Amino acid sequence: MPKSNAISNNKSMSRRLSPSFICEIPLRVTRFNAKILNARFEAARRMYNALLGEGMRRLRLMRQSKVYQQARAVSPTDRLRSHERMRLFKQARDTYGFSEYALSRYATQVRHSWLDEHLDAHTVQKLTQRAFGAVSRVAYGKAKKVRFKGKRGLHSVEGKSQGSAIKWKDDHVVWSGIRLPMVKETLNDPVIAYGLTHRVKYVRLVRRVINGKDRFCAQLILEGKPYQKPEHTIGTEVVGLDMGPSTLAYVGETQAVLTLFCEPIVRNHQEIRRQQRHIDRQRRANNPDCYDELGRAIKGKHPSKKSRRLKVSQGTLSELFRQEAAYRKTLHGQLANQILSVGVRIKTENISYKAFQKSFGKSVGVRAPGMFVAMLKRKAESAGGEVDAFNTRTTALSQVCHCGERHKKPLKQRVHECTCGVVMQRDLYSAYLARFVEDNVLHATKSSQAWSGAESLLRAAWRNSQQLASGRAIPASFGPALRVVSVQSAGRSQSESSEKESLIERKSLDVVVFGREPIRAQSIISS
Repeated sequence: MPKSNAISNNKSMSRRLSPSFICEIPLRVTRFNAKILNARFEAARRMYNALLGEGMRRLRLMRQSKVYQQARAVSPTDRLRSHERMRLFKQARDTYGFSEYALSRYATQVRHSWLDEHLDAHTVQKLTQRAFGAVSRVAYGKAKKVRFKGKRGLHSVEGKSQGSAIKWKDDHVVWSGIRLPMVKETLNDPVIAYGLTHRVKYVRLVRRVINGKDRFCAQLILEGKPYQKPEHTIGTEVVGLDMGPSTLAYVGETQAVLTLFCEPIVRNHQEIRRQQRHIDRQRRANNPDCYDELGRAIKGKHPSKKSRRLKVSQGTLSELFRQEAAYRKTLHGQLANQILSVGVRIKTENISYKAFQKSFGKSVGVRAPGMFVAMLKRKAESAGGEVDAFNTRTTALSQVCHCGERHKKPLKQRVHECTCGVVMQRDLYSAYLARFVEDNVLHATKSSQAWSGAESLLRAAWRNSQQLASGRAIPASFGPALRVVSVQSAGRSQSESSEKESLIERKSLDVVVFGREPIRAQSIISS
């Protein structure tokens, strides 16, 4: 290989593997430029829908071909015929042009129309990459269908690189003849000031509707590490995390917390429900022929009439949803920073959030636990750590004890009790055990050795969680309330902890443990 080619390849590899972060900068857009941008966003939406439709058409033709069926007939576990299977799949893709390159050539033909006045070649190539990625998810069984963008449904366009049509120059964005300056006041923001000192990889333009008006901003994809605020410290402990639909527990070596997950969002969601009921009454008043005398919707009739006040109410509802999403993202970031201040190596169960949606649809829709875990993973990796998601079937942390016994519990049972004397809130105890999971296996010996020092920490977290719920009912997921009582029996507990008797009411043990077989002790948790 010539030396020049080797250098260029090394540069391309370093550019591809270099870390990146996003810096969002608001833009000051005039009415004239806003009109041009909206026209270009509409052209991008139509181009994206056309590419989605063409990609799905080619996928259907490819799946119906004989070559594709022959490739599917070969078992993926048959190593002797694996090369033949790959060759047949490639032949089917080449025959029907199911590739990003072939779809890009189709986009070039479509662009030579009125779209050529609004979209440049680099922007169209990024739209092609985006559309083919959506179709590929359907092809590989990761999605059931693609989603075409409705009117004003496309909210972002981006270029391929800093040298493409959409580029950042000094303090403004340039895109095919229009200049979009940044809001000068944002230079006082240390996050933006830090981002502008890094090399720009490419620029993404984002359109948002705030209070019924279009607002545009530039997302600069920059090379390097994101800005870390001085108040956000990075811990060094191993953190166990237990994620629930409405509660969250995390445990480190020196800190344990049991808290409600995004509880302010749930309280604010009541205003959205009131607005939705108001819109439903307006829709029924505007379309009385679509409902029978009992108020039930008549099949085949769609309420299409919208009054001016209904449109205003729908705009208000959209703004409430936007505010809820922004507030939820802020709460997610604050909680993620709290966890990272304890440690950046986080261990949690690999939970199916789609299953969460089926069982706890309303709670998951408001709190978005899957989005939080994705943010936590991104922040942990940026800080040099990781989020280790282990298998729930091989560990079953909510059913086991560090002594080795297994107690199958229903979901409504929120307290873990074991014959070895352990009594602890279920989520906190699962988070504690998660710290000792390695290679999808719980190391009970390590967790048992560390329990004597961690028990008082977990009990304090259990007690503090009910103090946080003062003024309203304690959530059922927290378990029964703790109450300070007098010690009825002298001496220390079986786990050598002096805090157990002072935090939880227990009857005197009428039996003791002999040999290796512990006899069940009676305990009462007063609520």
